[in-house]
This record gives sequence, C-alpha cells and structure tokens, in this order.
Amino acid sequence: MRKLKSSRLFAIYIVIAAVLVVIDQITKKIVTTNMQIGEAIPDSEAFFSIHYVTNDGVSFSMLRGNPLFLIILQAALFIIVAAVLVQFVRRNIHPLPCIALTFIIAGGAGNLIDRVRLRYVVDFISVGNFPVWNFADMCIVGGCIVIAVYVIFISGREAKHNADRED
Repeated sequence: MRKLKSSRLFAIYIVIAAVLVVIDQITKKIVTTNMQIGEAIPDSEAFFSIHYVTNDGVSFSMLRGNPLFLIILQAALFIIVAAVLVQFVRRNIHPLPCIALTFIIAGGAGNLIDRVRLRYVVDFISVGNFPVWNFADMCIVGGCIVIAVYVIFISGREAKHNADRED
C-alpha cells in the first residue's frame, strides 16, 4: 500500500476530529435542551443514567472557580497536542498514536467550546459511583489509553524492527 502524503493524512485526522467534536456538541445539546440541570434519566440511583450536571473545574471537579485560567490552560494543551500530532504526521509515525492524539484533540476541543461558551462543561454520562462525564471526556481518556497501549506493546517492537533493518 502506498503511503499517503502527510498533508492528506493530516486532513483525514482533522475530519475525524471535527466529526467527534460535532458528536460531542450534538449530544450535549440534546441533553441541555431536554433536561434540567441535576435531572437524571432513569434516576441518579441507577447504575447507568443520563444525569445532566455542569462542571466548572477539570477532572473530578478540581480547580473549580477559575474559568479564565482553565480556558487558557486547555487552549495551551490543545495547541501542544496539535503540534505533536503535526510532527508525528510529518515524521510518518505509526497511525495509532496519531489517531489517539486526534481523539484527545477532539475531546479537548469539545470541552473547550463549552468552557468558552458557557464557562463550564456539560457532563451527562453517569456510570456507577464514577463522576459524571461526557463524550469529549471519553475521547480524551480513550486516546490516552490507546497511546499507553501503543507505548507499552508496539513502539518498542517497532523501534527494534527498525534497528534490525538498519543492520
């Protein structure tokens, strides 16, 4: 299979990120339009529910009450991760971490849109006793897990394979 040019690959990652951001924003709009803050369907005692809450902090409600700081921090992290993705694509790094970074970028963008627009993030997925989260959070965590799997199971083998080819 012939390798795609880096500009074409980067365009694919941008489209994937855009689709994920749209999914995030649509799911949040459905919740905010049809539910009241604090409302849970079926109810907050169920193992799984749609539970509309807001979070003006970061993970686990840390750093609450600092909206401008969080906007700046999240925008800076967004730019850093995007720059890493650009470098990975240019260097023709394995597609798995590139896709993972794309998911992280999309999740960060979805939550950043909320922070800029609303000064808080809309969360609505409740599972067990875990804090309520949203689709963007799922993209971020999923991307981090994929990167961890790549680093633990693939990158070392890939480096060894490349070293063996150079010998």
